[in-house]
Amino acid sequence: MNPPAALHIRELSGLGELALTPPLARAVWGEGDHPEDPGLLLAVQHIGGLVAGAVDGDGQIWAYLVGLPTKDAGTQHSHRLGVHPSARKQHLGEKLKRFQREWCLERGIQMIRWTFDPLLLVNAHLNIHRLGAVVGTFLPNYYGQMGGINAGAPSDRFEAEWVLDSERTRAHLTGQVTEVWPAQAFDPLKDKLPATLPEQLAVSIPKDFYRLLREDQAQALGWRLKTGPLFTRLFSEGYSLTDVSLSREHYLFERGAEC
Repeated sequence: MNPPAALHIRELSGLGELALTPPLARAVWGEGDHPEDPGLLLAVQHIGGLVAGAVDGDGQIWAYLVGLPTKDAGTQHSHRLGVHPSARKQHLGEKLKRFQREWCLERGIQMIRWTFDPLLLVNAHLNIHRLGAVVGTFLPNYYGQMGGINAGAPSDRFEAEWVLDSERTRAHLTGQVTEVWPAQAFDPLKDKLPATLPEQLAVSIPKDFYRLLREDQAQALGWRLKTGPLFTRLFSEGYSLTDVSLSREHYLFERGAEC
């Protein structure tokens, strides 16, 4: 099943369209996933949340996003973002996030927060490098035991914070970022952190954690067990995740960075 070249990013409308999201969720995250009921998504829209999708001319949905209101009127929690495997490499995730940003700014919402797996390099690159979000919070085994493509490892998560109209965000969205990286990177599986840390620290991350989880669960669990304490220490000492390099397969942590 191949998506058409032209997809329209917009809010989804009515139970008919919302009912297309559960099968899409299972295609993205596996049959063990537990997608939201379409009636619940309708209620989310009714109370001021966002449910948006990438829709073709026949009404088929190829990607979708769910944003929830929070106790802070100026902040939205981004709960879901999924792209059908057949529609990847069309930058639909980024297009949906940009749509979400504009939607929120039009309604006076200044920040979006969301969680993501700290070992998913491609997701981190979108969130941090392409969009300009930062991470300063590590949530160990946040969802407990999960099914689908997440099965087999603790559900550790980063919490991203995206200040929607900051100088940093505008620079990343327009590609006007100058990368300055340390010459050496820390390998969580091989190296030991020194007692005193530099102001910048590059950290190696696996290229494809989901593939590791499928093909070498022992190594995947090794990454989980080694990086959890590392991230906890860095954030406790005032570091933030501020950039991601796909070519290097590195994260950049900086002390005292601002959103």
